[in-house]
Amino acid sequence: MSIYIIAEGGSVHDGSFGNAKNLCTVAKKCGADAIKFQIHIADYETLENAPNPIHFKEEKRYDYFKRTSFTLRQWQDLKKHCKKLKIDFFVSVFSEESLKITKKLNLKYIKIPSGELTNFPLLKKISKMNHKIILSTGMSNFKEIDDAIKILNKKKIIIMQCTSLYPTQNNQVGLNIISHLKKKYKSHQIGFSDHTNSLAAAVGAVTLGASFGKTYNI
Repeated sequence: MSIYIIAEGGSVHDGSFGNAKNLCTVAKKCGADAIKFQIHIADYETLENAPNPIHFKEEKRYDYFKRTSFTLRQWQDLKKHCKKLKIDFFVSVFSEESLKITKKLNLKYIKIPSGELTNFPLLKKISKMNHKIILSTGMSNFKEIDDAIKILNKKKIIIMQCTSLYPTQNNQVGLNIISHLKKKYKSHQIGFSDHTNSLAAAVGAVTLGASFGKTYNI
């Protein structure tokens, strides 16, 4: 069984295009098959006066999304950089507006993050696209996953077991869920989105049959 490894670029470039390019280079050197970033558009995801989550202590989330966002041209240039490196490039979308940018990038995959699994208007728009779908399932129950798959209406969806904690402790990973996902969704590939600080959980996920893996541990 071949394993497809995705390096998490997220928004850790901190708004620096140079940092983003360097992340792609490092991911390639470490043997990743792909690198994934996040497209956040502040005006469509949050309010300027929205309360901050715990992990946003020194900066409003709205300001952070504004400061770390890239233009379409920058995303296109980053895609070209990855093509030269021979590493796949794709993104997570968090709003219908960010999906508009994704359409223009013509990517192989599109990632639906855990928080958007029940964003049915967004899923309906994604269902009309030709992208392969990676669906993260943190915080979701099986009914919500079933509903999302039905709306996406795709023959092949890569369903990612995920725990939405950063970092995730080893006793919170839920590797046992991978077996349930494989049994319940036999026509889809199963993957593992790793938020731990080691490689042990990822290795365990592979032994249980996960064929896609997203990791911060590059």
